[in-house]
Amino acid sequence: MLRKAEKQALTRLFLLGVGAPIGLDRFYEGDVTGGFLAILGFLISVITIVGLLVWIFPFFSKTFRLLREFESAD
Repeated sequence: MLRKAEKQALTRLFLLGVGAPIGLDRFYEGDVTGGFLAILGFLISVITIVGLLVWIFPFFSKTFRLLREFESAD
């Protein structure tokens, strides 16, 4: 069975993977401002190539952070 910390990390990874463009992971964590900024950042990234590069970096860094959190859960 998975521990609570592992379940939380998997839930956040799922929300990040499925709902990253609309900031589902941010809203789930209670960060409303970050959720709206994620939506705004995604819209800017759709419009420009530079915006896409700026949007991809935080996406991958958060993904790897959550994977490390899952791996190190006690």
